[in-house]
Amino acid sequence: MSAIKCPVCGSNAQNHTALGTDGEKLDCRRCGNYSISGTASAMWRASEPNLRQIANASGWIKEHQGVNVSSNDIDFILAVKTPSVGERATKILIEISKLNVDLSYSFNLDTHDADFWLSISYSDNAAELYYLFHTYLLETVGYISFSEAMGGHFFNIQITPRGYEFLESLKYNHASSQIGFCAMWFDESVLPIWTNAICPAIKDAGYNPKRIDGHQHNNRIDDEIIAMLRRSKFVVADFTGQRGGVYFEAGFALGLGLQVIWTCKKSDLEKVHFDNRQYNFVLWEEDKLNEFKVSLQNRIEATIGQGDFQ
Repeated sequence: MSAIKCPVCGSNAQNHTALGTDGEKLDCRRCGNYSISGTASAMWRASEPNLRQIANASGWIKEHQGVNVSSNDIDFILAVKTPSVGERATKILIEISKLNVDLSYSFNLDTHDADFWLSISYSDNAAELYYLFHTYLLETVGYISFSEAMGGHFFNIQITPRGYEFLESLKYNHASSQIGFCAMWFDESVLPIWTNAICPAIKDAGYNPKRIDGHQHNNRIDDEIIAMLRRSKFVVADFTGQRGGVYFEAGFALGLGLQVIWTCKKSDLEKVHFDNRQYNFVLWEEDKLNEFKVSLQNRIEATIGQGDFQ
């Protein structure tokens, strides 16, 4: 183990890479735990990312702890969109709620903690972080309370009753939803998987199946995906084809507290990033789509419960 600078964000990191291994396995103060290949690291540097791209990349990696960043991921990570101000503040609030051991819990935010919260909130500097904590969460919406000292140090940070009410509203919105959203590759080769298995499985489980290319919209497609995820009860994420967007949508759904049903073509499972292979996948084969449909429907009903969408 050795101390280095994180190749993505430049923060202090520990390198846990075994000798003779291509790439690096890192524990970064800002990005957290991830691996990156030597080629991907070189491509990232060559792209000369700006501060906003670095902040978005760090935030994305933070939401996908243990991810193995390969050269195939660099274009996707460079294009990761900055969440809205409200979404970034919500990410902070959700993370604070994870720290709470009871309603009286409070904590302090000092300069040595800044890297962690920069990545959680997709912020590229301390001024943005101050805005989200102080101007937005404290003064504007009143979801947190704290006392402030010189130098931007926050003490006794707590979630307010209004903040807890907001967190409960997020759960309620999901609970009342009838949408089963599917994140998958849009290639024609896997269209039969959607048509003959995933869509009817969601519908027969009692939910409204949605896939973004089948939904009428006039917004940017990434904006519409985020909006649809926020309106969904659960997500079926099919990792066949290793699409970066599927990883993003599954991670975003988990951040919202949604249940994710993991699926993949059986022969493609070994290509799934190792941090995701820990999940219990429903696997499919092209000549056994009916079996896959039944297994997926059973998994949805066992995990989510039977819906009543007609």
